[in-house]
Amino acid sequence: MSRRIRVLRVQHSLVEPTNHALLDELQKFPDLEVRALCPAWGIESGNRREIQESAHEDITVARTLLTSHYATTFYVEKFGAMIRRFKPDIISVQEEPWSLAMAQAMALRRMSAPNAHLVFASAQNILKTYPFPFSVIERVAFRTAAGGFGCCEGVQDVVRAKGFAGPFEVAAMGLNPELFAYTKHGAVNAGGDFVMGYVGRLIEAKGVFTLLRALALVRGPVRLDMLGGGPAHDALLKEAAGLGVAGRVRILDPVPHAGVPRVMKEFDALVVPSETTPTWKEQFGRVIAEAFSMGLPVVGSDSGAVPEVIGDAGLVFPERNHKALAACLQSLIDNPELLRDLSAKGRARAMELFTWRKLAQQTRDLFLKIMGP
Repeated sequence: MSRRIRVLRVQHSLVEPTNHALLDELQKFPDLEVRALCPAWGIESGNRREIQESAHEDITVARTLLTSHYATTFYVEKFGAMIRRFKPDIISVQEEPWSLAMAQAMALRRMSAPNAHLVFASAQNILKTYPFPFSVIERVAFRTAAGGFGCCEGVQDVVRAKGFAGPFEVAAMGLNPELFAYTKHGAVNAGGDFVMGYVGRLIEAKGVFTLLRALALVRGPVRLDMLGGGPAHDALLKEAAGLGVAGRVRILDPVPHAGVPRVMKEFDALVVPSETTPTWKEQFGRVIAEAFSMGLPVVGSDSGAVPEVIGDAGLVFPERNHKALAACLQSLIDNPELLRDLSAKGRARAMELFTWRKLAQQTRDLFLKIMGP
């Protein structure tokens, strides 16, 4: 088309400033004009985040209800006005297809922009049936949407199984390779101890107790740094004491996302020991991509999308198997050449697949496919 494609992006995760980089990359394409709408606050990585009106010139901040969960976030202002004023060609709702934000988008589109194309995003890689009204919202969204995004192949399997037949792009979560800057790894960090790192929520489903049991089997001067908060905090300290490794474990308070690289640069390897439950399995594991960007070798379980994200750039062990995890970690400690090889492979994989620029290109490709010649 001769004019730029106007895209209205509705996205709760823009409350996290490091996610604004995707908008910057999208605006670099001369055939796109992008505006975004997000709540004044939201929950990201288990922590409350707030955004100021002036944070980014292309972002409009709105008051919302039911904001403590992304899928129930309901905009009480500005959504309809933006559609009427901006007249988008595409309304890209970066929320689940069963979310209240998608329900709003479908209703507002019908009233004010019937020719606009709807796009959804999903991270759900388990086939689930949702209660009313979410089941109805999802069913209508799959009939109405012109395209969708998912963070792993498992998401695509789910949306296809539920009947969505339109264009769908498997697109990784993005990162800034300058923020998560590369350092060549091939030996233990200065200070002597081999530092195993964990970044994420302190909950059982993330495999944190399996990680402690593995630590107890690893030989040599090894320390475990765990960055995050959650309900398992006290139980982890008790478990560490019972295993005799309390002096080798540090639990660090959560930091803003931009501060994560300062902690991770002290790691020699990152561990992602996620464990599948009846209602959840790892959907992507963004910290894997971030560790790769920094040159950190990654050891991950075979839960959900973890092996897909790691590829051949890290080590994978059977989930809940602490002996197999310990063996993977021991191999890194005892083999500096393996450490160097995985460090280089990880950085190359991050630069090829996981940057904001790559995600922006995939996003634009889907938009062009939807708009047609």
